[in-house]
Amino acid sequence: MKDSRFLSADIDPAKDTNVKKLKEQALQLIHQELTEDQKLHDDAAVAILNDYDGMGAEAFLKQLRTYSLILNALKNKAGFQEMATLLANLLRTGLYKVDGEAMDAVTVRRDAIQVDIGGKSTMIGTVNGEFLTILSLGKESRETERQLMVIDKLVKRRSEENLEAVSRAFKIPIHDTEKITLLIQKLFDGQGNFIRKTFDPMLDELARHGNRAFELLWCYFKALKGRANRVSFLNALQHLISRIKRPKHALRFLLADFCRHPDKVDPSDRNAIMLANILLRTYNKELDVDIEMTPEEVLNVRNGLDRNVVHYAQFRIDSVEYRFSTKVRTIHEKMVALLNSTTPGKQKPSIRHLLFLEREIFIYLSLLSGKTAHLILISALTEYGDPKAGIYRNLRAATYLPVFLQHLKIIVRGVGRVGTPDDVGLLRQISEYGFQLSELNGTPENQRSVVRTMEWIENVIRNITTSNWHSV
Repeated sequence: MKDSRFLSADIDPAKDTNVKKLKEQALQLIHQELTEDQKLHDDAAVAILNDYDGMGAEAFLKQLRTYSLILNALKNKAGFQEMATLLANLLRTGLYKVDGEAMDAVTVRRDAIQVDIGGKSTMIGTVNGEFLTILSLGKESRETERQLMVIDKLVKRRSEENLEAVSRAFKIPIHDTEKITLLIQKLFDGQGNFIRKTFDPMLDELARHGNRAFELLWCYFKALKGRANRVSFLNALQHLISRIKRPKHALRFLLADFCRHPDKVDPSDRNAIMLANILLRTYNKELDVDIEMTPEEVLNVRNGLDRNVVHYAQFRIDSVEYRFSTKVRTIHEKMVALLNSTTPGKQKPSIRHLLFLEREIFIYLSLLSGKTAHLILISALTEYGDPKAGIYRNLRAATYLPVFLQHLKIIVRGVGRVGTPDDVGLLRQISEYGFQLSELNGTPENQRSVVRTMEWIENVIRNITTSNWHSV
């Protein structure tokens, strides 16, 4: 196998060597195509070599303007599309290093960008559509960060100043802000525990405030650390979303929060993905009963998926491929570190929590399909399918072997939904490891688990290689 590391940094577009390669390719195109305008050629070279670290508003404005000028100059030339892709990738990998105030200065219009600095507005027109999407997603991440910060302050001290900050961050009139936050405060006790019995009588009133009630409730739960009744809270949120009937908005908010810090794992990440799994489906038995995790049986669901929501979620994930895949790799790296730690029990989040989080992610991606889903599931198939080079090498792996094997089955089933004929070779290679996997722990339970997984692999290969195969 090419690389046994889960979501190897070698495929990370933001890795220094990969960014360097992008810059080299872009510079080569500049030298080939921008020979008639020396000033633009030189400005373009400087912009391409910029690293974005701590970039202020003035420098960011110049960067965006130069990118736009480059594409305008290449509009009718052969290298246009290649350059557009290279610049989009450079912007995508560098955007989150930009100073926060620089991001605040940017407003994304229909096909243009407005940058406000020191009372002066500058408009950049006819901007590449992919640039606009990247900037919009960056703005959303910044907005979510600000919303969480102001709620955290309000939870610590309810004051007129903090209420006004919440009103601005969520774009809610101050009167409504006061009303919604008072309602939400009644849903939690003094220790930050969610009180389900107080929620149902308030559901209609919360629903009248629409998406903002959902966003505020989520931020409150995060600020209070969700110390108890996590599952009951998720069930309550699902009822609220069902009443509001805006699943795409809720999904956008949850994914923006999940991808906010790709290099960190937040206790609420598991809650976000579990709720995201629920939002993809038109019917959920979870609405009627509190459950601890998404049942594996949802991988049988095809007609029960909300296609509009699934396509939207796939678009969102693929648009932030770097941040999402980096987040998933961070989760796995933290788990591996704990598996090799001498004191794993004293560290948070726990190995079990991280395993459950990974499980939710694998199920979520299996329901989505798309480029990012395929990338992550195929990498996970290598990690959990190879007994010599994958997760099984770690110090405490034997303790969690049953869970690893359950992961492998879910991943295989996921590949069955999102895979392509090109994946058959890897599936056959994993199938050859069946005996070695069953010998890792010779208990009848583990051996049965391996047998079931190998049967799934054969089923997936058969479906992919016949006319019955179709990607979700």
